Amino acid sequence: MTRFVPWALVALCFALGVASRSISDTFVVFVAPLQSAFEASRSAVTLIYSFALLVGGIAAPISGWIVDRFGLRALTVTGMIAGALATASASLATEIWHLYLALGILMGFAGASLSGVLSASLIGRWFPAQRLGVALAVAWSAAGVGTMVMLPLAQHLIATDGWRHAYVVFAVISAVFIPLLVVLPWRRISRGAPGLVPARASAAPGPTVGEALRDWPFWALTASFAFTSLGIFSLFPQVMVYLLEHGIDGAYAARALAVAGFLTPLGMIGFSWLADRGGRKIAAILAYACSIAGVCALAMVRTPGDDLWLWLYVLLFGGSMGSRGPMISTLATLRYRGAHFGRIYGLIGIGMGLGGFLGAWIGGLLHDWTGGYAAVMIFSVASLLLAMAALGAEAGERERLSR
Repeated sequence: MTRFVPWALVALCFALGVASRSISDTFVVFVAPLQSAFEASRSAVTLIYSFALLVGGIAAPISGWIVDRFGLRALTVTGMIAGALATASASLATEIWHLYLALGILMGFAGASLSGVLSASLIGRWFPAQRLGVALAVAWSAAGVGTMVMLPLAQHLIATDGWRHAYVVFAVISAVFIPLLVVLPWRRISRGAPGLVPARASAAPGPTVGEALRDWPFWALTASFAFTSLGIFSLFPQVMVYLLEHGIDGAYAARALAVAGFLTPLGMIGFSWLADRGGRKIAAILAYACSIAGVCALAMVRTPGDDLWLWLYVLLFGGSMGSRGPMISTLATLRYRGAHFGRIYGLIGIGMGLGGFLGAWIGGLLHDWTGGYAAVMIFSVASLLLAMAALGAEAGERERLSR
């Protein structure tokens, strides 16, 4: 029975990711009804989601402190309560700033608590280095797989009973997890797999936060998160508009992007499998090379007949888009696992939140300044190259240490 426990915990992390991050990512279908309901500008509404990304990054060290100081039960219960309150209070909003508090601060904190910090802190206690990357990738794939389920559900709920009712349903989905999280045997879960994590933190406390901050790999991993998010989010939010402006049919473009979303979790698991099999550096370089090639393929889409380039973009960019998160989490876990890991990983996670927020903003500015997408794509490629250099260096160092 013990052999099934690690994968049951991966399934738990996956489910909590669906009930938090995937619900947050349904915001794209709420934009139009919220804009109409509050008579707000498009930028004022879309900034809510960017704000959630920013808060998610800033709140990551807080989530890490909670898990280090109070344990996994406190982190999961607090995060899920925040997620349920976020959508419940959003359903009652009468001013747009109410949504910034609900879907920005509360949902951003829920995402920080129930995604990267939780997965790395929990799964890292149950899987050895040879299988850790794939396990984390499965947990991270909740963002992609869950969104494919939650987006149609959100659209259906909005169409039938309105956006307020949709957020009430999402609040109920999050709330049903809370009793389960309270009664789970967290003391046993926190001990981890026999022989993998010491029974007492004092036996092997691991690096402290101060030691990590003086360690170049900490900054390499943080930079990897930051530059990856800059490269992805500077471009991805504008892809649909780019395709429409180049004559691609809207329904056809939407189907293509849906396929890209389907490929994302497959890429997460595939690249992490390669990394776990002894190729962490080559897996990192290959993942970034695919994303960069995908940007170049998108740049070649000029007319409705450029199907080959469009589907090359879908395959290369979509299949690699989420693959770096599990890799960075795995390397951070292997290097900093110990009593202070939650806080250290939370600080590393700031890079992802800031990169996502700044990436979307900078991408929009570059488009507005230049009137086109060439500068946006160049910025995306440059950011991905910097991220590749940072992650490749740390992945290579890990391979050297494991020999």
